[in-house]
Amino acid sequence: MRFKPDINALRGVAVALVVLFHFQTPFVQGGFVGVDVFFVISGYLMTAIIVGRLEAERFKLFDFYLSRFARIVPALAVLCAAGLVFGWFYLDPHGYKILAEHAGASVTFISNFVYWREAGYFDSSSQTKWFLHTWSLSAEWQFYLIYPVLLMLAVRLLGRGRTMFRSVLWLMGGVSFVLALVAARHYPEANFFLLPTRVWEMVTGGLVLLYGDSIKLSSLQARSLQTVGLAAIVFSGLYFTSADDWPGWRTLVPVLGAAAVIFADRHTWFTRFAPLQRIGLWSYSIYLWHWPLVVLTHYLDLPTHNATVIVGGLLTSIAMGFVSYELIERRAAGLREKFGFRGLATLAVGTACVVMSCAAVTYGKGFESRLPAQVQQVSAESTDVDPRRTECLTNSVYRMNDGKDDIGCRYGTEPEVGAIVWGDSHGNAVISSIAQSAAENDRSVMFFGTSGCPPFAGASRFGKHQEEPCRSFAKQVMQQIDQFPRSVPLVMVARFSAYVEGKTVNDDPTILIGFNGQRPLADIVARRTHYAQFLTQDLCSLAKTRKVFVLLPIPEMNQDVPDYLAKSMILDRHPADVSISRASYDTRNQVASGAIEAAASQCGVTLLDPTQYLCRNGRCMGSDGLMPLYIDGDHLSQRGSERLLPLFRTVFTAG
Repeated sequence: MRFKPDINALRGVAVALVVLFHFQTPFVQGGFVGVDVFFVISGYLMTAIIVGRLEAERFKLFDFYLSRFARIVPALAVLCAAGLVFGWFYLDPHGYKILAEHAGASVTFISNFVYWREAGYFDSSSQTKWFLHTWSLSAEWQFYLIYPVLLMLAVRLLGRGRTMFRSVLWLMGGVSFVLALVAARHYPEANFFLLPTRVWEMVTGGLVLLYGDSIKLSSLQARSLQTVGLAAIVFSGLYFTSADDWPGWRTLVPVLGAAAVIFADRHTWFTRFAPLQRIGLWSYSIYLWHWPLVVLTHYLDLPTHNATVIVGGLLTSIAMGFVSYELIERRAAGLREKFGFRGLATLAVGTACVVMSCAAVTYGKGFESRLPAQVQQVSAESTDVDPRRTECLTNSVYRMNDGKDDIGCRYGTEPEVGAIVWGDSHGNAVISSIAQSAAENDRSVMFFGTSGCPPFAGASRFGKHQEEPCRSFAKQVMQQIDQFPRSVPLVMVARFSAYVEGKTVNDDPTILIGFNGQRPLADIVARRTHYAQFLTQDLCSLAKTRKVFVLLPIPEMNQDVPDYLAKSMILDRHPADVSISRASYDTRNQVASGAIEAAASQCGVTLLDPTQYLCRNGRCMGSDGLMPLYIDGDHLSQRGSERLLPLFRTVFTAG
């Protein structure tokens, strides 16, 4: 189809919003809407190609797929290959393995599924995922696979004609939009990443194409429509936020804005602005390269809010986009035009090599032998976890939801249970040491817990909209604990402070709890007061039926310990041991520790203080002799938890 400067300029606007947003440019808090604009453009162009050829009875499905392959895959494959080369030299084995998994998922167009299962797009962990942005390419590719087949079936069953195509697209779009509204409230991650709730955005572009010939606008109307559409897109980029349901009803603003610009089909100042045309031309490659550059700024610990870093990132993204466009996109297209299937075969072989390389790195577990022994040892600590973590932590809620009674796990072979441990992921992090202490006294241990759920009766965690199963899980744990003799003590281990203060990383509030179905209080003073009262009362209630031990909060480091040390060694930065000051530990845990100590004085709860084994000389250590004691920034490794063995032995020797 002919080149349309208005669509090319719209691409420039879309990629500019995304890049400005990802580099945390002030005031562009909704720049992610640029992806929605891309979806509308894609729907318009694909509909023009497919419907136009179906109407002319010359549409060839295989040729359509080959064209999409030649347009999208070469530049993406080169990006992934570059990531593999970078990772070989600069990433630890654990980080390199993850990069390879994500690169393989990207170039095979399943990355949206991978990221959906891992975490949310706006989570702080997203800043370590080098190819996170490829989720949108995967969704688009899946649309390319399905869309022409559906239209071909519609032609075969219902005949040709614009009315038929419009009806099919209205049906597809309507179902998808309603699904998005429902999923936004119940499955926000799936709603964001997966194709079914994005189809309506692409179909909107298709409807613009199908109605374009039947509705004629005057010059004034077209200019006005273009202006309103651009204003809607810019407004969305400036004022919408990641807290909004996305996609949701607000997504109509940038989607209809993009549709308005395309429908106007007007050559104005907007289409004549040369820099925007160049950025639009390079937009795909700019989009590909900008996000790895964002992650690189975090990898190098650059000040991400610094103006120089932001401007440098923006300019480098444009430069890399230009290079990628000139050397890869244009040449890949020419390879097919000049050499036909031989050219496509060359592209396919190159892509296959990238996929196989990703598989090799993944199954080779990051090829740790490429790095010095010390880096290998440090990196390995990130996987020094309880071997039964998935079974006993992650899957416990799944077992509850399936109606199974065995939500707990027994550690040890001794017939007598010497203690019950109830906790969250911090409890699982130390369970091996508690079990070892129990085995020394010919006892086993029962563990009840699930990640992110505090061991409190009545505590309520929330996702974006719905209450999560923490309260139900706690209720079932309480019922199972009651089945044990009262002589069996209860050990409580949790990330107590995070449930009132939030996570330490970027002040992430996603772990805050409310009570009995109520959301966390917004006022921090009131929230702390309510939490302290709740925690003390909850511990005292448990202490009425059996001996209760409570592990005071584990010190939380301000960075991923194995990642930081391994990276520093690879970059030859001469790292020192990771630590935090004892004063910052006390400040962070003042509310939670105070509430636990109140329970000790009021109800006889026994305190277990980990700081006597993890802190010294006014510092709480995340590593010792450059060997991590944590698997990340707050979970002890098994090596770290072994330091608490003397503490846990008191559970089994206390009279």
